Amino acid sequence: MKERKAVYYGQVELIPGIISDGYVLDDDTAVMGIIGTAELLSVHYKALQNIATKGIPKVLEPFIDKGLNNATKTVTVVAPNSHHKGRKINVYDSLFIESLIRAYAFALASDKLRKAQHHIGKRCVFLMGSLVRTALEVAIKEACGLSTNIQQTAQQNYIDAVKLIKDFGFTCSAPNDIATKKDITQFLNIPQSTLNSFLRKHKNEIQPIQLDSATIRSFGSKASRMNGYQLDDVTKIALGMDSVIGIKLKKQVFGQIGSFANPNTSVEVQWREVLSNVFQGFDLHFNYPIGPYKVDFFVAKLMLVLECNGYCHRYYDETEEKVREKLITQKYSLVRFHHKINLETLFNGILQAKPGKMIKLYDLEKLGQQMPFDINTLNL
Repeated sequence: MKERKAVYYGQVELIPGIISDGYVLDDDTAVMGIIGTAELLSVHYKALQNIATKGIPKVLEPFIDKGLNNATKTVTVVAPNSHHKGRKINVYDSLFIESLIRAYAFALASDKLRKAQHHIGKRCVFLMGSLVRTALEVAIKEACGLSTNIQQTAQQNYIDAVKLIKDFGFTCSAPNDIATKKDITQFLNIPQSTLNSFLRKHKNEIQPIQLDSATIRSFGSKASRMNGYQLDDVTKIALGMDSVIGIKLKKQVFGQIGSFANPNTSVEVQWREVLSNVFQGFDLHFNYPIGPYKVDFFVAKLMLVLECNGYCHRYYDETEEKVREKLITQKYSLVRFHHKINLETLFNGILQAKPGKMIKLYDLEKLGQQMPFDINTLNL
């Protein structure tokens, strides 16, 4: 394979203060250096080097597009303004970076990341929201004939969860942005017993701060002992609880992840294994892009889209779903199935599918009364 050359160089600042080296290659591919990619994603650069040599971590495999395991490229820098001119460097292209961001974000939403990886997933969720909003804003402004500064727009759209809860009206009683339990319960409108239960379940992740008597007296409390909580921990509590305000926060932070993430992701991963065997040789893809959307399964040779939905489907935005389905069915057959469905029913639906038609193979009310379907019992 011909070795590519990095002919253009620039500094990329999508997050305020995080500056990465960006290049455009002689085949018009946009890339970033490994160190810059690591800083953007809040990953240690050695972890990305391990991906280049050892492949995608197992925790991310269910969420990343196939064929991206060896996405690192070695290029020669010829851009005259680069401090690496004349050197060979390792880079990742924009396709892989986007896939990695999405994988970490979905792994976080599916509770698959280790505690030490949560900050990576959080960064990637914010990046997804920022980049989608940026692309939309820039596209609209350019269509209206206005010039735009994409990096500046991305920086403005980058959402910090701590800033977000403050924007939602959260305030701390104690100095130095330390919150009390009363602050948290009033903000989330929940009883203290509910908060205490949540804190017990997450005692390894959320560490209270024991406030001294002077601090307690400073905000008028007469208590002899009291714990406080850092704002980072308050965001974990707010995003981890399904209170009214918590759901609003999750929609702001997680965007489409909040709308489309499937809590039964482990079952969807099992379906991947089953369908990979069934459609072997039919060019099966996972998380396949169709227009602005991603579909769960796409069987290229059959022009067939399969969507695996769990109980969270009852909370989807119906208007958005209709737009999405209309776009997909213009060209492809679409079958939506619940993760508990049996294989015979699924294939009966597939046989009836045709472009312009959506087959829906679940009844949410009846499924609530059925026993879980164990995919591992399938004999393939």
